Amino acid sequence: MTAADERGATLVLVALLLTAMLGLTALVVDVGGMRVARRALVPAADAAALAAAQDLVERPWDRAGACATARTYVTANDVDATMTDCEVTGNSGGGVVTVWTTRERTSSFLAPPGGSFEPAEASSAAAWGPPRAITGLRPVGLCYDGSPELKQLIDNPPSSVVYLELPFPKVDATACGGVSTTGNFLSVDFEGGASTAEVGQWAVDGYPEPVALDGPTTTGCSGQPCADRPYAIPAISGDLDELVDSGDYVPWPIYDYADSDGVHVIGFIRARLYWYAFQGPLEYWTLAFKVEPGLVIGTCCGGPGLDAGNRVVAICGVDGWRSPECGGGGSS
Repeated sequence: MTAADERGATLVLVALLLTAMLGLTALVVDVGGMRVARRALVPAADAAALAAAQDLVERPWDRAGACATARTYVTANDVDATMTDCEVTGNSGGGVVTVWTTRERTSSFLAPPGGSFEPAEASSAAAWGPPRAITGLRPVGLCYDGSPELKQLIDNPPSSVVYLELPFPKVDATACGGVSTTGNFLSVDFEGGASTAEVGQWAVDGYPEPVALDGPTTTGCSGQPCADRPYAIPAISGDLDELVDSGDYVPWPIYDYADSDGVHVIGFIRARLYWYAFQGPLEYWTLAFKVEPGLVIGTCCGGPGLDAGNRVVAICGVDGWRSPECGGGGSS
């Protein structure tokens, strides 16, 4: 083989290698572009599914309205994205909303002439329902069956704001542990041994950790007899004043018994504390609430505790994968 022949063979080899390298480069760019497009789609789909689920907490009958909200959130989070489908399953007690999205890709090395590359796609599912655990509980527990008015609100959740004045004396002396608890409410120490300052902070901001409803663990009375815990409430009255001034609707724990081991939380109400009285004898102590079930922060879904009409939402599925909160596990 002459030198000229060798140079010709080299040029052919280089041309073949350049073609292969360009093909690989195009593939890498296109695959990378697909991942970038999908990465932008996922948060848009998540936001849309969560927004739709929140709508369904307030208006479980309005599935079309919830899906319209989802469509708005898709484009608000990604102007190049489109919602292709929206499906709602469930009832007023809870359910799942699934949102499918797509994003066209007009630039691609590997697209056919005059065409476009395969669009990016993503789907998200959000569940709504009663919480299994609740975050942000205030450190004042309310006795479930010590007041007929409170029990009625829990067993038959209202659809609008209801006023509740909860007196300290129990109608039934045997309710919520009998003599172990002297009245309709007591101070709850979620950690056992917390300082007054810590409990006061929980009154303002809520206890930051999730508390299981009807779980195996009980919350504490700080080593004191639970019957003594009402006397700890006036110590945080300044913090309760701040909560009253805020006007916020927050979760308050409901317990069904309290004894030397602690307070057994079985549910909660979402309510605004608008005044209270701790002056004078215990029979004059009162907590006054505006009660309104609604959206709260917690662990989804379907808890064993009392269902007082409050709901949580959570992403439970992405691109076909479903968690138990969506009603199943693994791929769908």
